[in-house]
Amino acid sequence: MAHPSNAIQLETPSVERRRAIRYELQIPVVFYWENAGGGKFQGEGMTRDISEAGVYVFTENCPPLMSKVVVEVVLAQPGTARGLLKGRMQVVRVEHGPEASGICGIALGGKTFSLSSAAPG
Repeated sequence: MAHPSNAIQLETPSVERRRAIRYELQIPVVFYWENAGGGKFQGEGMTRDISEAGVYVFTENCPPLMSKVVVEVVLAQPGTARGLLKGRMQVVRVEHGPEASGICGIALGGKTFSLSSAAPG
């Protein structure tokens, strides 16, 4: 018996490896890192999503893979107190967009963020 060329292939279900729930949230973020020579750098961008243990950021300033970064996310709405999420994280993935865009995505992972009140601004 001949096998049809359009036979259905079974897909292996993907395994969710994340340990924390991610929330879609687009807000400004600032991050800092040092290179191997001790040079200090700052980047900024917009979050795509965030969890208690990481954040995905779109930015023009991509730190190298495995870099250790300090990330700060300011949480604010008009008429409310501002909060600051701060964490020490590591670049666990870098995804480059189309060359002309100059934008890349970085996945930052760490143990947790700390929350504090932010200075008015």
